[in-house]
Amino acid sequence: NDTPRSEVPDALVGKWLNGTFSMSNWWTYDGQYAGNPFSSSRAFHFEKNGDAEFFQVIKSFNGACSTEAFTYFRGTVQFNADGSFTFYPRQGNFRGFYSCASGNNFNRPAGVDELNPIKLYWDRQFNNGQEYLVTRFGANDPDVQSSWFKPTTW
Repeated sequence: NDTPRSEVPDALVGKWLNGTFSMSNWWTYDGQYAGNPFSSSRAFHFEKNGDAEFFQVIKSFNGACSTEAFTYFRGTVQFNADGSFTFYPRQGNFRGFYSCASGNNFNRPAGVDELNPIKLYWDRQFNNGQEYLVTRFGANDPDVQSSWFKPTTW
């Protein structure tokens, strides 16, 4: 089915990435780097005509086993007069990877009941010369955590 869409503001057309990393790392006793215990990132890709994609990757590592989750949605985006946008997923995919329990790995399409619209309030901010797309679930609420996305390419 068709979903609502609007033209994307020129300043937001493109790819935006928000990512985190753990301040601790895993090292083996013989000094070899074994990995980061936790990381996550989210990304949006906005096209001028209102087509949009959302990506989310979450990874944990306990020094021996890793667990990874990947979410992908493709759909449309509508920019609203209240300073928000609503992402309407039309299709999606979920993947899970368990290095120590590969029998639990999965790769499946999102069900219709999992394709729910996501409304986020947004603005553009600059910090130390770096441009950011800043999103939050609540409008003008200082107690709502913000997510800061940098322009990116892939």
